[in-house]
Amino acid sequence: MAAPSSAPLSAFGPDFPFAYDTFLGHPAGLGAVPAAAHGSEVAVVGAGMAGVVAAYELMRMGLRPVVFEAGRLGGRLRSERFSTADNVLAELGGMRFPVSGRAFFHYADLVGTQTVPFPNPLTPAAPTTVIDLEGVSHYAETLDDLPPLFQEVADAWDRALQEHAGLAAMKRAMLDRDAPEVRRLWAELIDDWDDRTFYDFVATSTAFSELSFHHREVFGQVGFGTGGWDSDFPNSMLEILRVVMCEFEENQRRIVGGAENVVRRLWDQPCNDAVGWPEGVSLNGLHSGAPKPGVAAIARHPDGGLVITDHNDVERVFDAALVTTQSWLLTTNIDTDESLFSQKHWMALDRTRYMQ
Repeated sequence: MAAPSSAPLSAFGPDFPFAYDTFLGHPAGLGAVPAAAHGSEVAVVGAGMAGVVAAYELMRMGLRPVVFEAGRLGGRLRSERFSTADNVLAELGGMRFPVSGRAFFHYADLVGTQTVPFPNPLTPAAPTTVIDLEGVSHYAETLDDLPPLFQEVADAWDRALQEHAGLAAMKRAMLDRDAPEVRRLWAELIDDWDDRTFYDFVATSTAFSELSFHHREVFGQVGFGTGGWDSDFPNSMLEILRVVMCEFEENQRRIVGGAENVVRRLWDQPCNDAVGWPEGVSLNGLHSGAPKPGVAAIARHPDGGLVITDHNDVERVFDAALVTTQSWLLTTNIDTDESLFSQKHWMALDRTRYMQ
C-alpha cells in the first residue's frame, strides 16, 4: 500500500484508513464472489451516488443488483435547469468536489465528465470577493486587500491546527500512505477530542487565546475555505479535523453540466468486464430503464432472507440488501423490522447525523 510522498493527497487517512483509490484501480476489481452466487439478486436501496456505485460494482462481480429509489436518480447530487434559461443550472445538492476525493473521481473520470475549478472566493476561478461584517463591506482581490484582522484570524487557525492537532505530521503520514502512523496519530487525537467540540478547540488553542474574543467571532462568521463555521461550532472536532486533514475544503472542482450527470452516466455506463454478464451490460439495461419504486418496508423472511416491500406494495425476497440512503431513514421513512438490529445499533442509527 506504500506510495511515494510525491503522490497527490487522497481521502486515505484519519478515520478512513483505506486506500479506496488504490483498490478501485486494481486490475482484479474490488473482489469476487463464488461462481455459484453469480446472477444472485441483491437489493440496493437508494439510487444516489452510493447506491449506483454499489450496484455497478456488484454487477461487475457477477451479481444482479436490484435498485430501489423513492425519488429520482442522483439522490443528493441533484441538478436543475431553469425552463426560461437553458444555460443556467442550479446545483441543489453536492456541488464542490475536492480533488482529494479520488474514489469519487474514479467514477467521474470513468463516465467522462468534465470538471473545472469551483469558484470559491479569492481563487483563480473567482479572484474577487466582498466580505460584509457588522455592516461594513470589504472588497478584496487578494487576502492582503483585507484589514489585518482577517490575516490574524487565518494565521491563528493555521497555528491552532499545527499546535493542537499536529496537522503537518498527519499530512506527511497520509501522503506516504503510512497506515500505522496515521492510525497512531489519529488515536492520540481521539483521546484528546472525542467528546469535545469545534468551539472548544478554537477557544482553548493558544493561538486564539492570545487574540481577542472578536477574532473568534470573525472566524465563526467568515471562517476559512468556503465560509463561516458558526453553525458547526457545536459539532465534534474530530469531524472538522477529518475535513481539514483530507483537504476537503481545498482545491475543489465542479461538474460541467451538473453533478447529477455523474450518477446518470454511471447508470447508463456499459461494462465490458462484468463477470458472467454479456459485454456492454449496464444498470439501465438490467432495470429496463428505471429503478424499482422506493422501499416502504424491510422485514426478515421466515426462511432467513429479507422481504423488501416497495411503495406499490410489491414484495420481493432477497438473500442480501444494501441500504445506501441516509441511515436515519431506517427509523423514519422505511418501516424496518426492529429485530434486524440490536437495540444499541438502533440507538446509533437514531443518533448518527451528517456532522456527528
